[in-house]
Amino acid sequence: MFANVVSAFVDVWMMAPCADGGAYSSYWSFKKHWGQASCWGDSGAGGDCSRVDFSGVTEIYSNPVAFVALKKDLGQASCWGDAGGGDCSGVDFSGVTEIYSAAYAFVAVKKNRGQASCWGGPLFGGDCSKVDFSNVTEIYSSREAFVALKKNQGQASCWGTSDIGGDCSGVDFSGVTEIYSNYEAFVAWKKDRGQAICWGNRGGDCSRVDFSGVTEIYSSCFAFVALKKDLGQASC
Repeated sequence: MFANVVSAFVDVWMMAPCADGGAYSSYWSFKKHWGQASCWGDSGAGGDCSRVDFSGVTEIYSNPVAFVALKKDLGQASCWGDAGGGDCSGVDFSGVTEIYSAAYAFVAVKKNRGQASCWGGPLFGGDCSKVDFSNVTEIYSSREAFVALKKNQGQASCWGTSDIGGDCSGVDFSGVTEIYSNYEAFVAWKKDRGQAICWGNRGGDCSRVDFSGVTEIYSSCFAFVALKKDLGQASC
């Protein structure tokens, strides 16, 4: 996941990771119980929050170029940064339970209602108008795509940049227990069956990997490792 969620500490310092894995684009310090925050860094990527009202903010989320300050109890939020998520003026945050992010988009989920709103770059995950969020149990993201998994139904929907994970039309999600991502691909793991399906670009082909006995899966920016801890083996 790209999202950074602020904890309940009085004073928290966080950094928004850049999509290229380089340094950091912007920083913020959040004094939750005071309803105050300070931002600095690249002003076009979230480093300027001088116009944001932080009173009542419960969580802050980020992608590499923008922030979202959620007032969950009030059903409100403020966004700042560039066009990849910095403008959420048309989004209804009432009932929002979680927010997820990709590099240039956000998803605000109303899990109890089976609804969600997306904003940011429309081609990079910011448009989910055709996605049915009823019964969604988890949401995962790559750099420019999302996956909404309905674990209990063995179904999922993908959207965003098609060649880096936004198109999963050929994937069978029945029995999927977890999904992992890197910047450009996803792995849908059927742990109980010792199987997995991959799609996307770099890391999106795991057809030669034997997932029987795999205990954990890890990712770098553009690759995966399937570890068989009990056997002392792994596939990359």
